[in-house]
Amino acid sequence: MKKSFIFASVLFCTSAVFANHTITTTRIEQNAKEAITLTVNVTCDGKPVKGALIRITAGGMAIGAGSSDETGKTTINIPTYGKQLATIQVSHSMYKDQKLSDIVLENGKAYDFILKRKTETAEAITTESQEKVEKIEDKTIKSQEKTNQYEKDAEKIATEKEQAVKSQEQLKKEREEAERIAAEKKKAAEEKQADADKQKESADKTRTEAEKIKQEADSKTADEAKRREEEAKQRQQEEAERLKAIESSKLTDAKAAEEKAKQEAAQKQKDQEKEKSEAEKKAKEQEEKAKAEKKAQEEKEEAAKEKAEKEKEALKAEEKQAEKEEEAKKEAEKEAKEAEKQEKEAEKDAKEAEKDAKEAAEEKEAAEELKEKLAKYDEEQKEIDEERKELKKEQKKLDDKVKKGKKLDKLKEEQEKLNEKNKKLDEKQEKLDDKRKKAIKKSK
Repeated sequence: MKKSFIFASVLFCTSAVFANHTITTTRIEQNAKEAITLTVNVTCDGKPVKGALIRITAGGMAIGAGSSDETGKTTINIPTYGKQLATIQVSHSMYKDQKLSDIVLENGKAYDFILKRKTETAEAITTESQEKVEKIEDKTIKSQEKTNQYEKDAEKIATEKEQAVKSQEQLKKEREEAERIAAEKKKAAEEKQADADKQKESADKTRTEAEKIKQEADSKTADEAKRREEEAKQRQQEEAERLKAIESSKLTDAKAAEEKAKQEAAQKQKDQEKEKSEAEKKAKEQEEKAKAEKKAQEEKEEAAKEKAEKEKEALKAEEKQAEKEEEAKKEAEKEAKEAEKQEKEAEKDAKEAEKDAKEAAEEKEAAEELKEKLAKYDEEQKEIDEERKELKKEQKKLDDKVKKGKKLDKLKEEQEKLNEKNKKLDEKQEKLDDKRKKAIKKSK
């Protein structure tokens, strides 16, 4: 049923093509020529623009030109105009070009153009320079305020750092959740895209079949339609050449007016460039003076800042020591869970060996550092082992005395003292083991 409908539509379109191409009528109208006068107003930011070049073209040829005066206006006379489409273009070296295309010019009408600056005018440079000086002076005042503020910043650093750590942890959780949601959405999108691709493929197949039928029908009439179009174009070209011959004699005056307008506009723009250069020189002198004052204040600010930084570094040292204490406390609380965590980390490291190839250099450096620490800890272990060996000897002697059964009360006291030594040595061993665990964990 769908194919039948498509075929019927193609036949209907074919009939319409035959009907549209059966008769081609070309009518060339000869418009009456007349002299017209128009005014062009050129402004920027509500102010007149002097020295702008106004050029009017029709069919790629100039038919009138002029340059704007002190009031931003110019009046252009066109000796012959036949209501053809024209373009008014306004250009100036210090502004962006503007144009009004494909319009029918009206006698006595005023056309307004609002330009956008490409470079600054002398007045604008003076104003901008004053603004820069004011900004520099404002920065000088602010620099003084900063000098005072630096003396107060050190008190806030600890609180801000703690908040930053909490924020970082929260951001990490939010990032992981966002990645999970993104993965789910991506999967759903891929499934939807797959369904859409299947539907598109089916639609494209159907569309190709319909297009094939249409092309077969259109090919029967294309050659005939092309021939009639070429004949019409040939007639229009011949008529245009005849009109061009008539108009060529009138272009000389328009070209002369355009050349004069270009010269006037160039001179006016040159004068404006000179004014701009003088204004830039004066503005630069004012700015240099303000910058010198600003520099002097900035030196004061830098001295105050340096003092505040030293205070800040001293505070950081205290904070770092406090962090070490806090870390030691946390490690003690997590000690029971570290063995299982280290085992899991080892499995994870084995799976990510290829990925971590780029980090090999850093890991090597960390390993060397760990090796040095463990060597140091091994020396401490030897001391503990020597102490343990001495305690075993004392224990053996004490056991021999107990076997003899003499002075047991005194031997009991000696045993308690020996037990206390063993307990302290156990604590020393535990601390050393804890150091090893921390060093291994830090190197990962």
